Amino acid sequence: MLNFWKTIQSKKSSTSSANINNVGLSIIGDGLLPLKDFEYGESDLYTLEKCRLSLHFSEALVLDNSALLSMFRQFLDHRNVLSLYHLYMALLGRTDIEDELLRTNLLRNISVHRIHFPDQLIAKINNHSKHLDIGDLKEVTDKVYVILQEYWNSFVQTDMFCKYQVDVLTGGQVTLGDILLCDGLLSYFMEFLDSEGCRSIVEFWLAATNFKSCVEQLKSTSVNYEQAQSDAISIYEKYLSLQATCSLGFTDQVRITVEESICPADIQGQTVTTISQCFRSAVLVVLAFLRHRCLMPFLSSQHYVRYLSELIKAGNSYQSLSQDNESSSSSVSEYSTNSKRSMSSLLPYSASTDSLWRKRQQSGLSFGRVDEYGRFERNIEPDPDKNKESGIRRMMKKFVNKEGVKMQEDMAWQVAEMIVKDVTSVTMANNDEEFGAE
Repeated sequence: MLNFWKTIQSKKSSTSSANINNVGLSIIGDGLLPLKDFEYGESDLYTLEKCRLSLHFSEALVLDNSALLSMFRQFLDHRNVLSLYHLYMALLGRTDIEDELLRTNLLRNISVHRIHFPDQLIAKINNHSKHLDIGDLKEVTDKVYVILQEYWNSFVQTDMFCKYQVDVLTGGQVTLGDILLCDGLLSYFMEFLDSEGCRSIVEFWLAATNFKSCVEQLKSTSVNYEQAQSDAISIYEKYLSLQATCSLGFTDQVRITVEESICPADIQGQTVTTISQCFRSAVLVVLAFLRHRCLMPFLSSQHYVRYLSELIKAGNSYQSLSQDNESSSSSVSEYSTNSKRSMSSLLPYSASTDSLWRKRQQSGLSFGRVDEYGRFERNIEPDPDKNKESGIRRMMKKFVNKEGVKMQEDMAWQVAEMIVKDVTSVTMANNDEEFGAE
């Protein structure tokens, strides 16, 4: 961890841009117009980086992170499904399955992992003379991908993935995309910006990106141009217009560009797809500001340290949970032992009195009674002939202080008696009150 902070400090001077003054956050007044004095160049306006912390299985393959994929393969191997991963990689990018070895491998995985396919497709795979078209191959590949994605969802909940995330966050190369596209880290980032008066910057980014994704997802359904334009105007009036309720201080050039994208002069050529990009220029400016003014201060803040601490703690809890699931019998016995220790700690001399309750009776007799304090009192004394002591026993008595053990046992019983009296006094008092009320 110390090496990580040294790396962060050493990178602060090397990551500064020639066009941007990276001296930490520069908030004007009470936090309004944070972008007013922000200077940037064309080279600083680029899209958000890919997130390495929150990934789907397909995104991990595109990222081609060897360490992460190696962890995932270990996870699959532990569950005896590694062959599915190799099968998917063999099918990826193919246009046909002419290889007999691949067909055999596919049939074996279908049988072992009980993957359901239509009987007609199974028959085509079994018949080596039958040609599998692109549609058949896509059906097989998609089915295997869905299964691997389910295993991936379980994998990201393990201590292995937490370790990978910690390695990324302590590697000294954290990007803005790693923060904004990771829900857990984004909340800490917004909390940090809120303390610096810049929370509205991220809120605008969230509103603009959500608008873009929603329009693109629903453009073929019920969303029409008027609805999309109305939503865009609402965002514009809150963050960009001259009478904005939460003005961020965009330049006139950016503001005019957004206006023309929302309400173009040639309305005939405007579509839902084109209006989804209306905030692109403003978003690029916001990303440049966050990247060059807020990223490094956040990585040096207590908010970031707190997130790392919570992530490491979560990894440890996942690890202990996994160990408990793998060895349930040993965990039950351990829990029983810990419970006994925690109960004995209520009494003084807990380390020694714990052994008092486990003393083995020298005789086999168990006749007796239990008194009001839960103590067992024998009614029949053991046979004196069975209490004959050997020479070694008599010799050891000279070195062992029996009075000390007896004193500790008596003290333990006295404390137990006090606890029982306190409990009975409280419960009996409640019963008396209830009886009087009746």
